[in-house]
Amino acid sequence: MKKSILLIIILLTFKISFSQNEITENQKTESLIYIWGLLKYKHPKVSKGDFDIDKEFISVFDKMKSIHTRNEFNLELFNWIKKFESKKIKYKTNTNFLETKRLFKKSADFSWIKNSFFDHELIELLNKIKDNYNYGDYYASVNKMSSAVEFKNDKNFINFNKKRKSHRALFLASFWNKMKYWNVNIYLTETNWNKVLTELVPEFLSDDETTYSLGKDKLFAKLNDSHSNYNSSYLFKNKKNKFSLYGGRIVNDTLVIRTLFNESLAKKENIELGDLIFSIDGKNLKQYYIDKFSNRISASNENYLKAILEPYYLLSNNSDSLKIGLMKKNKTVLKKYIKLYKYSDYKYKPVTLNIIGEEKWKTITQDVGYINLKEINKSELKKAFKTFNQKKGIIIDLRNYPKNLNKSDVPNFIFPKKKVFMKLLAPFTPSYGKYEQQSKLKLLYNPFSAGKKNKNYYKGKIVLLVDRNTGSMAEYFGMAIQQAPNCITLGEQTFGAVMNRKEVILKDNTKIDFTGAGAFYPNNENVQRNGLKIDFVIKEIALNYNENKYIEEAIKIIEGK
Repeated sequence: MKKSILLIIILLTFKISFSQNEITENQKTESLIYIWGLLKYKHPKVSKGDFDIDKEFISVFDKMKSIHTRNEFNLELFNWIKKFESKKIKYKTNTNFLETKRLFKKSADFSWIKNSFFDHELIELLNKIKDNYNYGDYYASVNKMSSAVEFKNDKNFINFNKKRKSHRALFLASFWNKMKYWNVNIYLTETNWNKVLTELVPEFLSDDETTYSLGKDKLFAKLNDSHSNYNSSYLFKNKKNKFSLYGGRIVNDTLVIRTLFNESLAKKENIELGDLIFSIDGKNLKQYYIDKFSNRISASNENYLKAILEPYYLLSNNSDSLKIGLMKKNKTVLKKYIKLYKYSDYKYKPVTLNIIGEEKWKTITQDVGYINLKEINKSELKKAFKTFNQKKGIIIDLRNYPKNLNKSDVPNFIFPKKKVFMKLLAPFTPSYGKYEQQSKLKLLYNPFSAGKKNKNYYKGKIVLLVDRNTGSMAEYFGMAIQQAPNCITLGEQTFGAVMNRKEVILKDNTKIDFTGAGAFYPNNENVQRNGLKIDFVIKEIALNYNENKYIEEAIKIIEGK
């Protein structure tokens, strides 16, 4: 009896021990992606392009199929790394590096090394690579002129086949590590970037094509970067997608219809400009677009998500109709279906609500001038400021993307002297950034200062209008204008993506952008994701929607009402 009990205990102990040593496919893949990225950007030889790192990934990934325990995995990965070693290889450690002035460390997260199931020998080797500063710039380099990261030798994977699990895993490994080591804004993601990897590995390993396609959308959405719209996404490239006849503006939890793409067809559905849509498919509007789109569109903030959806995509689906909750202008509430069309099936004849602000510049009241930056050029801007010189205030409308101006064109009229309006956070080394990178370009021309010495600068009130349509270069312009001594910013949260887009070629030969640098006000206040500073927040109301509320509130500020 005692022998039987002892045997059972031994068997149970063995079973528990074996189960603790087991390793899943997801765990193997996640760990391989971590190690592969570290080798690619920090190893003394691999980082110099001495090996085909993509093929190495595929080879090891395929070998892992026969590995079932952590011990086996540790040994395989250790031997794989040692394959890249030689007598000539030299590791260099810069003990003073982390004390470098202006070094940005928030994106540097190597906790995965010690928090993993790696054995002591492997951890020791990985830390050695992590601390190495004798690395090459074959796969990624920082341009000395612009301080921008470049991936000149890191292209698509020839003969990429999405049906092969190893190729899908390589797709994830390549992009995820690019962002981990070279996106200085990666610390700002809603979900910690390491956790993003854990979350998405199963979706990239799935053999279901739709799961994989949506997994890509989710990966890019997790960047929380308004510059990272994936034009080859499942959402945008879905050929079955159909659209409604209506575009609008999302106000709180309601879509105010501002555009009819075909007025005669809209009349048949008894829908007019100014009507309100408050629900879709039985869900309130906000819940609907958060559930359906927030994991499919990269957005720095919810306001940008609204800006992307409200013109077309909010009321789109692959069905022939969409159920909506509608409030007419006379307050009648209806539940009804609206027809959806392929984009080419309805004749595009848009009709929109009339608003103030389509002119390049104009006098609004005796005391107030108005300038719209969207289309105005430098000579027209000069005429406007000359005309408005004695007015109490000027409204500058930046709810748009300026097409014909440079960043100093407006400041030249409203600054008493040249001023620095932002600090740049640029890539420096793998995982680390540096404030105000002293590039050769900056020695010749400082792109982060604006204005000039001007004793005759405009001294009245400046009210800068911004909203969800103020993004990228418009935010850059806005940061400059805000440095005027008498500028007040009125509106709502902007894009939250200021600096230049940086293009990445993905392993399947599609492309995506990300914001290549961080933008801060001179006082170190971050703009990425947050958007521009707002002095007076505009709170719009859907019911009896006022298209001209921004202008009216700006006039009140100028006139002191």
